[in-house]
Amino acid sequence: MGPKILLVDDSEELLSAYLAYLEGTTPYEVRTAGSGHAALRILKSWRPDIIVTDLIMPDLGGLELITHIRSQLAPPLPMIIAVSGFPELEREARRRGAQIFQAKPIDTDDLVALIESLLANREPPDHVRAHTEARRQAVAELARAAVAQTLAQRPNYPEVAGLGMRLLSRYFDGADTAIFLMDQQQPSIFASSGWSIGMQPPGILDYALDVVVSGSTLIVPDLAAMPGRAPHPAVADWRLFAAVPVRTTDGLAIGALALADRRVVPFDVHDLGILEHIAKRLEAIFSGVEGPGVLEGAGVLVADSWRHCLASEVKHLGTGQSLVIALASLPGASTTPGSSREQMDEMKRAVDELVERLPPRTALGRLGPERLAAYSRLEQSEVGERALLSLMTALEGEPRRSCIGLLGACGLCPTDGGAALLDVVHWLLDAAMARGPATTLHARLAPAAIDHRAAA
Repeated sequence: MGPKILLVDDSEELLSAYLAYLEGTTPYEVRTAGSGHAALRILKSWRPDIIVTDLIMPDLGGLELITHIRSQLAPPLPMIIAVSGFPELEREARRRGAQIFQAKPIDTDDLVALIESLLANREPPDHVRAHTEARRQAVAELARAAVAQTLAQRPNYPEVAGLGMRLLSRYFDGADTAIFLMDQQQPSIFASSGWSIGMQPPGILDYALDVVVSGSTLIVPDLAAMPGRAPHPAVADWRLFAAVPVRTTDGLAIGALALADRRVVPFDVHDLGILEHIAKRLEAIFSGVEGPGVLEGAGVLVADSWRHCLASEVKHLGTGQSLVIALASLPGASTTPGSSREQMDEMKRAVDELVERLPPRTALGRLGPERLAAYSRLEQSEVGERALLSLMTALEGEPRRSCIGLLGACGLCPTDGGAALLDVVHWLLDAAMARGPATTLHARLAPAAIDHRAAA
């Protein structure tokens, strides 16, 4: 057998690409680990010659992994190639024991060149670093072309995207949200809930760059606790950071959709799924694919986006959360947001008013020309029911003639993405409309166990 190589990265897509290439073109014996903890489990029974590890991973980062290897394994120790989108981590990675540090992105040929140079005890070839810089420049040029194409079709799109970021920020209870796109060799703000267009926020920029160059998602629960990095003074009080790549239709990452919060707040894979869905919509927009994108009017999600977000929230219901769903017979025309200056100004006013009314974790969607839907996830069902009822009646204005179906659910663990719950709300709305204008029907689901022995 050839040299043994362990690849460690939290991007399954990247690991699969590297594994397929190395197994098909080299004599290496290759294994992969999707986290630092997974790598340590592998090292208990299998000793590689070289470990190639990403440094920024959510559970056990590459720096901590290197420390574990150097302090807990008996000699001979594996040689280590540290990989990151953060150039300033090179000194710390080498101090902990990495023989080679390489900035992302790294293509498969360059990965082999790094491994071969380490096996031969020589410095990596200069062309590897040059290739990384060239790829970053190529991505920046592709991003500029995508933006130019988008603006040619939708001149007001940065403003529309900014409104979407404001709503996403409200959804996550005031977190900062932004779309980063590559500019030169660094990402900059295309749209944001608070930052200015073109800004490159210090302290956050490197994390956005890491997502772009790696093409993988990133969740950092607490920025202040990141090893080997002192928080930038401008963002020393920031904690949570989560981001997903924004790609073109050919799969190349040109930017990142990011969320940052100054609080240590829960953020799980279901929350990440919402960001990934929005990023997928952005992919279609920046690739020139026709369609309404994410929004269908001021603050209203297109139907499949609303259903996708609802399905993500339904998965939280097993943790003691409550979900409230409302449907109202509110007519509205399907429009492409921001198609004119007048419409753009009206959207801004409507979003300003809507943000004031929307509770966190609440989303509006249009499920048809006559049905406006909303859901909210929160601790107490009764509070959410009152909030959604107030929201729906406020959106209607006077005179109030629309009917509303309202469902509160708690203690459930649906596996159908909330489809059955939504069917119940449709039935409630149908029954309300049959009774006449301005009727609201309400139901609540709270399952209770039956003691069969007492029943007998």
